[in-house]
Amino acid sequence: MFNVATTGHTTRFSALAPDQREAYLRHWAGSPIPLKRRGFQVMKRLTLLYGCGVDGSPYWDVIGYQRPTLDPPAEPAGLRLRHLRPDEVVEADACVVGSGAGGGVVAAALARAGKKVLVLERAALVHEDQMDWHELAGYAAFYLDRGIASTQDRAIAILAGSAVGGGTLVNWTTSLRLPPVIRQEWRQAGVEDLDDHYDAVEQRLDIDLDETELNGPNSRLRQGAERLGYSYLLTPRNVHGCGDCGACGFGCRRGAKQSTMRTYLVDACSEGAEVADGAEAWRIETSGGRVKGVVVRVAGGEARVRAPIVAVAGGSILSPALLLRSGIAPEQAGRHLHFHPTTAVVGIYPDQVNGWRGPPQGVVINEFFELDAGYGFIIECPAVPPGILAASLPWWSAQQFQELLGEAGRMAAFITLVRDRDGGRVRVDRSGHAQVDYELGDLERRHMVRAITEAARLHQAAGAERLGTVHTPPLWTDAAGAESFLAEVARRGVEENRLGLFTAHQMGSCRIGTSARNAVADPDGKIWGVAGLYVTDASAFPTASGVNPMLTTMALARRTASRIS
Repeated sequence: MFNVATTGHTTRFSALAPDQREAYLRHWAGSPIPLKRRGFQVMKRLTLLYGCGVDGSPYWDVIGYQRPTLDPPAEPAGLRLRHLRPDEVVEADACVVGSGAGGGVVAAALARAGKKVLVLERAALVHEDQMDWHELAGYAAFYLDRGIASTQDRAIAILAGSAVGGGTLVNWTTSLRLPPVIRQEWRQAGVEDLDDHYDAVEQRLDIDLDETELNGPNSRLRQGAERLGYSYLLTPRNVHGCGDCGACGFGCRRGAKQSTMRTYLVDACSEGAEVADGAEAWRIETSGGRVKGVVVRVAGGEARVRAPIVAVAGGSILSPALLLRSGIAPEQAGRHLHFHPTTAVVGIYPDQVNGWRGPPQGVVINEFFELDAGYGFIIECPAVPPGILAASLPWWSAQQFQELLGEAGRMAAFITLVRDRDGGRVRVDRSGHAQVDYELGDLERRHMVRAITEAARLHQAAGAERLGTVHTPPLWTDAAGAESFLAEVARRGVEENRLGLFTAHQMGSCRIGTSARNAVADPDGKIWGVAGLYVTDASAFPTASGVNPMLTTMALARRTASRIS
């Protein structure tokens, strides 16, 4: 009955001939009914991610991909681990929820101040010798929801780190300060100058341009910018001893990436702090307007941490969910969730590009950052291991997709990161798990179309032979036909599950500000109404950063830590 109602077929899908199956899928992919488009995109992404991402996939030969030779692993970081047991009660001076950019910095500061610190991390610790660059295993080990998290309507894929080290373990090492226009916005929210904190973090993480080398896609991006006269930056990176493996998204086997696992958490543990992995903060306990501790889910049951100071740093999806489960700031927690909605524009070049090799980000196009009073977009390059590459490319038939995969070695992908204004919301379902509602506003849609246009022009200027988007149905053109191509981009616009969208940057869902009427915490990061409770991750951002948020998350966390007493 389902087939009859949705496609007119009385035959089961598995019994259809191949051409009929493809017609069936195209019917769903191009449907005016959002639910059908959603179903197609979910199936397409999962099938292609697993089909091409599995180790030794037969599609690797089609793509031309070879997994890099494994480097000798670095020595494990000097962490003090604690494995919480069911019904155990732990006494601490401070409990830090999350071990990423915010949590790691705060843990180090509090431990240095002489406090007994326990860091809770929901993910299991993965040592460098276990970082084997298997794509699917990497998503499972290092990302929220095993790398397949998304908004409720499945229109935007969400890449969020979930590991000891959080997003700093798997990000692409881009380390940028807030642009001046955003810093002025933040001053109005009570966040004064961050320069001293930026300086300290940059020194600790060895952030500089010394190892900013441009791989194939980044070289084309810079070439296009120079030929068009667009402004750009070379990307400062938090690495020391980097190579060309291109596997930044699955940890750093050689230990070159200066993640919190290898820096601030080590600093904290050297002062006596402990890291409890496999320990998910589930509820914050309060009494008489003060924080009392945290209820923690562990294997086999629950444990408790009693602490007069709790720093919430679980990320912009899990931090508001924790507050909402705890009945804390229910009117504001989860609101004002900001993304940098992102899509890709692909250029196919006459020579080999091999976008899966080398550091993924080395150039940032900032020409269009301030199109509308501080709102616009930047353009960068992504990492493209075979699974995520295949899941992102448009599918319209088996033959079309096979031919497209065969061009992968000559592809460069430019990604457009739009600074959003309207934002979304994190809620919790009946079981207490986070759900993400997000819809692009008119401003974001307009800027996304402009961003696709400019990325296509950059490819054209850099010498690409063909240009393509990640629209469904596919939209491709020879470079010489770019103007009609761009007109079609404008006509199609941005519609849910017709244009591939993702975000690796989530911010603002527990934002700080000057009033409890529109923010979760005050300008010092203290959550209103609960003494001893602070928000110390990117969820504290007053507005979207507009650029990669890691460095600012760490600087802001350091600022907040200096105000915790």
